[in-house]
Amino acid sequence: MKLQSGLLWSVFLLILSSCVSFEKFSIEVYKPSELHLAPNVKKIAIISRNLKYVNDTLQNYQVKNRHLIKDKIKFNFDSLAIKTCLDSLSGRLLAQNQFDSILILPVNTFPKNQVKEIRPANIEWYKTISNKTGADALILLDMFSCFYSLTNDNPNPTVNVVTSNIWSVYGAKEQRIIDRFTQVDTLYWDELDENGQYRKLRMPDKKSAIALAAEVIGENYSKHILPAWAKVDRTIMQNSNPEFKKATKLAQNTKWEEAVVIWQNYSGSKNKMKRVTALYNLALASEMNGNIDQAIELTNQAAKVSSGLFLSSENEAVRKYSAVLYLRKNEINKLNNQYETR
Repeated sequence: MKLQSGLLWSVFLLILSSCVSFEKFSIEVYKPSELHLAPNVKKIAIISRNLKYVNDTLQNYQVKNRHLIKDKIKFNFDSLAIKTCLDSLSGRLLAQNQFDSILILPVNTFPKNQVKEIRPANIEWYKTISNKTGADALILLDMFSCFYSLTNDNPNPTVNVVTSNIWSVYGAKEQRIIDRFTQVDTLYWDELDENGQYRKLRMPDKKSAIALAAEVIGENYSKHILPAWAKVDRTIMQNSNPEFKKATKLAQNTKWEEAVVIWQNYSGSKNKMKRVTALYNLALASEMNGNIDQAIELTNQAAKVSSGLFLSSENEAVRKYSAVLYLRKNEINKLNNQYETR
C-alpha cells in the first residue's frame, strides 16, 4: 500500500506540475472578403429596392421599459436608415480606391413594397438599371428593417436597435445575381465605459440610435465585399516557471524577440510540459512575425510532444491553435489571390 500510495502521489504531482494557464490578448488581422468582385468591375450602382415584409408594421413604434408604445410624431425612419446605410457603404468602398465610380440612387427611386417573401426581381429589371447607370455591378439593399427599444432601469439604462437586412449583387457581365447576403444584428448602448465602470451617459433617442446602427450596417456589409481588418483573440501558454512568466510579460509588451530567446531555451527540454509550452509560444511568435508555415510546423512538433495521458489539456490547446493557423493560412492565400486578380 505504501508503494502504491507513493506512486499515486508521484502521479498527482506530475499532473499538478503540468497544469498550464493561458493569457489572452487581441490582435488585428487582415481578412479576405467573402465575395470577390471581378477586376473588370469598375463602376458600381448602389440601390435600395425598398422591400418590406408584410408583417413588418412597427416603423412608428418603439419599446420603452418593456411596453410597446406608438411614436408621438411620425417620422420616416426607414428612409433615414437606408440613406445612412448606403452612404456608409459607399464611403467604405470609395476609400479602397478599387472602383472608378460609385453611384447611389435616391432612396425613393422605387416605392416601398410590402411582400411575403424577399425574392429577386425579374432579370430584365436588373438589366435595365445596369444599362441606364452603365454599372458593371449593382449592389442592392433588398430589405432593411430595424426596431428601437429603451430600458430606463436603474442603475443601468440601455438602448437597443435590432437590425435585419438583405443584400444582393447583380453582375452585368454575368447577367445574374452573383451573391445574396443576410445580416441580423443588435447594437446596444449602456452607461458602462471601457473598464466596465458606470458613467452618466445620455442614451441616444430613436432617430439618433437608428442612424448610428444603419451606419454600422453599411460598414459591416462593406467587409463582405472588400478585405478588412478584424480583431481576433490569441493566447500565450503559461506555467509556473518564472522564466515563462517573464517571457509572457515580454510578449504582452510586444517584445517578442526577447520572449523568443527564453522559449527557445526550453524548446528542447526533457521536461515535456516546458517543451510543449515553449513550442506553442514559439509558434505564436512565428505567427506574429508573419511566418504561418513555421508556426504550423511548431504546433505539429508541440502536438507530438504533448500526446499522451498527462498532457491532454495542453495537446487540446495545441491542436485548436493549429486549426486556427491552417484557417489563417487559407485566408492569406485567398487574400493574395484577390489582390492578384484586381
